[in-house]
Amino acid sequence: MNISEPFSDLARYYDAIMSDVDYDRWLVVTTAVAELFPTKQFTHLDVGCGTSLLMKQLLRYGWNSMGVDISQSMLRNGRRSGPLPVTAAADMRSLPVVGQFDYATCLFDSLNFLLTAEGLRVAVREIATSLADDGLFYFDIITERMVTEHFENRKWVESNGGFSTSWEGVFDRKTSIARTAVTVNQQLPSVIEERIHTVDEVRKALDEAGFTLLGLYDAEDWRAPTRKSLRLDGVAVKGDPTLYRKKMRGVESFLRDAFK
Repeated sequence: MNISEPFSDLARYYDAIMSDVDYDRWLVVTTAVAELFPTKQFTHLDVGCGTSLLMKQLLRYGWNSMGVDISQSMLRNGRRSGPLPVTAAADMRSLPVVGQFDYATCLFDSLNFLLTAEGLRVAVREIATSLADDGLFYFDIITERMVTEHFENRKWVESNGGFSTSWEGVFDRKTSIARTAVTVNQQLPSVIEERIHTVDEVRKALDEAGFTLLGLYDAEDWRAPTRKSLRLDGVAVKGDPTLYRKKMRGVESFLRDAFK
């Protein structure tokens, strides 16, 4: 497996494997957070865009988006299915853009693929650098509860239409790194590694990058996180949060109603 491209062997199967994932949930939140902007004229950067599933949906809304992903294989396979926004192969710890965007997203636990707290801090700093002043950042992370409930010491097989996948998950509690071996048919397994970042680590990374956290939420209902939360959504602003705080309460209310 190519270490620099963690999905190189899985890229051509990725969309089929994830076909049962409710991507519309991320679309709802992404567009709701965008309502914080005073106008519809903003630029969007999707960090860790993968096969560009989110951006393809946003094309229907006329968004001006660009995507970056470390995996050229994922980007290449994304181009095989319909119109695609501009994309570039780049590590989120070294983004090729500076101050060009109003809105950045980093979703589908992309931040968890950074395997150290330092890597997280560097990536968040790079994302801040890519944003203009008062830019918004919507991100998500998975929690340890997600790993221990659904992946740790588990084996399972899934049918994905024309092929099957075998899964095996382990979790190193000392390093907070989860490893999931995914085997397509009888091929060699691909090992996906993710680190569970603590909320304190995320807050520190945001603070050091010049972000102010507007809110951190349980992704399932957009209420305050609990010990049972599997995934967290966060929204931060680069700079002064005053512009967005009042409107953010309306976004929270809308999403809580949407996810009842």
